[in-house]
Amino acid sequence: MQLSQLTLGRRDPAARLRTGGLDSVLVGVFAVVVSAAGAARPSLWFDEAATISAGTRTVGQLWGLLGNIDAVHGAYYLLMHGWFTVFPATEFWTRFSSCLAVGVAAAGVVALARQFVGRSSAVTAGVVFAILPRMTWAGIEARSYALTAAVAVWLTVLLVVSTRRQRPGLWAWYGAGLALATVLNVFMVLLVLVHAAHVATLRARRPAVAWAVATGTAVTAVAPFLFFCRTQIAQVHWISPLSAGTFGELLKKQYFDQSLAFAVCAAAILALPLVFRRLRPTDPGAQALIRLALAWVILPTAVMLAYSAVAEPIYYPRYLTYTAPAMALLLGVCIVALVRTRERATAAVAVLAVAATPNFLVVQRGPYAKEGMDFSQVADIVTAHAAPGDCLIMDNTTTWLPGPIRPLTAARPAAYAKLVDPGRGARAADRNRLWDAHLGIWGVADQVRKCTVLWTVSQRDASVPDHQSGPGLDPGPRLRRAPAYQVSERMGFHIVERWQFNFAQIVKSTR
Repeated sequence: MQLSQLTLGRRDPAARLRTGGLDSVLVGVFAVVVSAAGAARPSLWFDEAATISAGTRTVGQLWGLLGNIDAVHGAYYLLMHGWFTVFPATEFWTRFSSCLAVGVAAAGVVALARQFVGRSSAVTAGVVFAILPRMTWAGIEARSYALTAAVAVWLTVLLVVSTRRQRPGLWAWYGAGLALATVLNVFMVLLVLVHAAHVATLRARRPAVAWAVATGTAVTAVAPFLFFCRTQIAQVHWISPLSAGTFGELLKKQYFDQSLAFAVCAAAILALPLVFRRLRPTDPGAQALIRLALAWVILPTAVMLAYSAVAEPIYYPRYLTYTAPAMALLLGVCIVALVRTRERATAAVAVLAVAATPNFLVVQRGPYAKEGMDFSQVADIVTAHAAPGDCLIMDNTTTWLPGPIRPLTAARPAAYAKLVDPGRGARAADRNRLWDAHLGIWGVADQVRKCTVLWTVSQRDASVPDHQSGPGLDPGPRLRRAPAYQVSERMGFHIVERWQFNFAQIVKSTR
């Protein structure tokens, strides 16, 4: 059987449209289910606490925040503001928005592929996208990454349709979509290069002019936003300069997260059709799709690497999540080119799923999957054991990164609402910041003295047990040198129970 037959699928246009739509829906639902599996298990972490902190504010308060920080996330925060008016800010429901975005993106991968190739390649690409480690990671990350993939792939579908139908209304929608995509994530402006490369291959003047007008209008409209975001570039000063390790991250993490097994399998799938000379599609549609996908993978990555080399570091693998659909398209086409039959293509996708499983279960869905942070576990202890009117003491001398200890309370604010928090300074919304201000315990000692039960959150101490209870427990070396413990000890408080997790320990003290 010829590859052109496999990719094209000889069907009348109406039947092809019907099956393509149904395939997109089914693959999208499958992707949602895959991403949602285990979504509630990992603890919330620093970045997700930022989403909850910003998304649960009023629109006016959010506007004030964006003038100081996180303007690049403003559109996403506004969407999450709407989301939180319907769904609670729990681990599962906060992340389920991203699960849905992965489903929309997977449906878009199928729809985009069907513009060029047949059903086998399109469905294969969509399923590969659903299990791609970068997307199963993005699906349970309460940030905009999954949404950027969805917007990027459907904007590309709109581009392809616009170049073929040449309707002014479609180009207007395309320009508006490009502007909105850039506001959602500034790095998505690099899609202009990808789409320019595709339009150039058409070698037709009329679509090229229409695209240039729509793109020029969109970029001009968002230029002030891009310049303003440039003033907040200090937000990413934590990104390391390029090194030899950067290119290892590119190969292993950009699309495959931490899954070396999946990366090796994917490399083989991409290479073997060339080795065996099976990736020689005679169909112009398949050729065009491969060129588009390659440009989508290469151009944004190259620009971010080049900028990081000559200006300042901005390359970070997850920032290119919006290029993940292109990797899935390449893998889908290569799988069908290599194995030729649907049954074998199914087996190849199953191999990829098996390769992804250890990373999916252990790394991405583990309790401390989010950079090792344990915000949720601490909140669970407070919810289960603390009584209304107990006091919360935060040890601001912790050294964990990213960020200080105070964001811990922003991840699950309802858990701490029943506690008295003497160290809580100006409220985040009042100061147009993500986090509440923190007051040192020396300055609030008089308020602490009124407490009868203290819940002190500090840094994990490996020299003491993970859980212990008793009338007067040893604080351990970490707490002993912390002012949060020293001040309360002088007031007669003693530790009666301790719980420890990955980064944090929380102790209950009475007197």
